[in-house]
Amino acid sequence: MLFFALLLSAKEYLYIHIPSDLPSQKVATSFGKKLLSLIENSQNEICFAIYGLRGQNEILEALVNAQKRGVKIKGVVDSDSHDKNYYSDTHKLYSHFKIVSDHKSYIMHNKFFIFDGKILWSGSSNISDTGTGGYNANSSMVIEDKKIAAIYLDEFYQMYDGKFGIWKEEHSFENIKTDESVVSIYFSPKSKTYDKTIKNLVKNAKEYIYIPIFYLTHKELSSELINARKRGVDIKIILDASAARNRYSTHKLLRENGIMVKVENFGGKMHAKSMIVDDLYIVSGSMNFTKAGNEKNDENTIVVRNSTLAKQYKNYFLALWNLIPNKYLHKDPNPESLESLNSCIDGIDNDFDGKTDRNDELCKQ
Repeated sequence: MLFFALLLSAKEYLYIHIPSDLPSQKVATSFGKKLLSLIENSQNEICFAIYGLRGQNEILEALVNAQKRGVKIKGVVDSDSHDKNYYSDTHKLYSHFKIVSDHKSYIMHNKFFIFDGKILWSGSSNISDTGTGGYNANSSMVIEDKKIAAIYLDEFYQMYDGKFGIWKEEHSFENIKTDESVVSIYFSPKSKTYDKTIKNLVKNAKEYIYIPIFYLTHKELSSELINARKRGVDIKIILDASAARNRYSTHKLLRENGIMVKVENFGGKMHAKSMIVDDLYIVSGSMNFTKAGNEKNDENTIVVRNSTLAKQYKNYFLALWNLIPNKYLHKDPNPESLESLNSCIDGIDNDFDGKTDRNDELCKQ
């Protein structure tokens, strides 16, 4: 298990994680442990918007203990049209806190916490045995900045007050100066995140674009990546194995146009939703590079201009890239099979066929 944790300043951190061998009920990531510490040290209020909860009782207990000592806890989670939650332990949150969800919109896919109106924890990791538990590759940021925290609080309260998806007000902020960085923040679906920022980053890239991503189905982005490759930009993409099976995935088209795409064989998911550009920019957050992520779901995306951060994330990406065999530049490993490392003993239905581990035919060979 490998972790990278970068201190940008006394108030800004990046946490990135190469997946571990198996899911864990314990908090087993640096960003998960940082989240626990922030909960334990909160004094007044914790507001969170998360996809759900599964198997992370340490985090649940820390929230309960914070409430017992007088901290106000407010939460927003995802639910479907039948008021069902994707993650199996989400109902436990309702037992302890005032939780809001909306079953009329598309998915509420955020993963962020705001502490005492001054600290933000945000990124791609769910609060789950595979997220903060460490099985998936993820990235998270912690930023101590009252202006950024206030922006996220405004977005939180839109949802907490019942406005989700297209019913929210447009909410994006650009070129916020922190101690060490310049930060821009976008909230799907009203921010038009792709058009406002990602498109221009790709168009203006000069040296490289590296993308660790879960889903990549956005057609216009894929076309811009092909154009960037044609003008000499080095492009490397690491794609999740289960997402590669999606019929709308553009990775085969990208390969046909000379872009190097490796499909991971870790068992755990490539779950980061990120882009690193020219040792200058990081794109990070909850949004997959899909039309739904950009135009339908409740998502948040942070774009950070910081050379130190970008170089650190690049090193993480290349370390992960080198761990994946080169044969997966041309072949897609089955996400639940003997070639996907511990996928046959992890208790997860990685290929969503209703069969787990040794019950799956590709795990019996």
